[in-house]
Amino acid sequence: MFPDFDPDLVVLDMRMPKMSGRNTCAAIRKTSNLPVIMFTSSNEAEDVREAITKGATDFVLKTTGVSELTERISFHLSKSEAPEAKEKETNARKIASPPIKQKVTTTTLIVDPNEESRSIIKAVLTRLNQNVVEASNAAEAIKTYKTESPDIVISEWSLPDMDAFNMMSELKGGKFDKNLVKGMISARLSPEAQRKASFVGIENFLQKPLSAAKVEMMIANCVRTAIRARKRKSRNAA
Repeated sequence: MFPDFDPDLVVLDMRMPKMSGRNTCAAIRKTSNLPVIMFTSSNEAEDVREAITKGATDFVLKTTGVSELTERISFHLSKSEAPEAKEKETNARKIASPPIKQKVTTTTLIVDPNEESRSIIKAVLTRLNQNVVEASNAAEAIKTYKTESPDIVISEWSLPDMDAFNMMSELKGGKFDKNLVKGMISARLSPEAQRKASFVGIENFLQKPLSAAKVEMMIANCVRTAIRARKRKSRNAA
């Protein structure tokens, strides 16, 4: 997600599945000199040395608490705002990578009669600087879809006026449906419901009650897929 969202600072855990924080830092350093803070429970000298070797800007132990991390983030962001630092970062990016393309921003339509569920999903999208529109029922969602042309639709399966299958069927065949990314949330994900959902192109599923971590994972996957679709569309148009 790094190239698409182009952040101002990165906070990394040292030990993560699939790729360590040290190696993730090294990958970031290939294209950027922005601040990278390692936030970890590990305080072994070898881990610290390797993180610094890979390009870490700072190292904060989890035992010191979030307040220490917050102070370090504030320090590095204010430091990067200095003219010299901004010029250095700009020059480093020119040397290390091709010119950064304009960020791709997606729009997500959240359909759920439960305002709390919508808020949880909206909070994640807001942190990712993505656009959000909301609807509490299928009729409102269909109307909003036509006016807002969202890249992503995430819907509760059971809506007051119809289920997500019928609502998505109404959207199917629309002008923007080919690249539309669809997700479903429900307290009851029966095999029949999943089969019907797959029939109308819903590929992302999330069980209620919503877990913050799982919401982040699904939203990140939906946004990545939507961004790729937008980029493909732009290339084809060109």
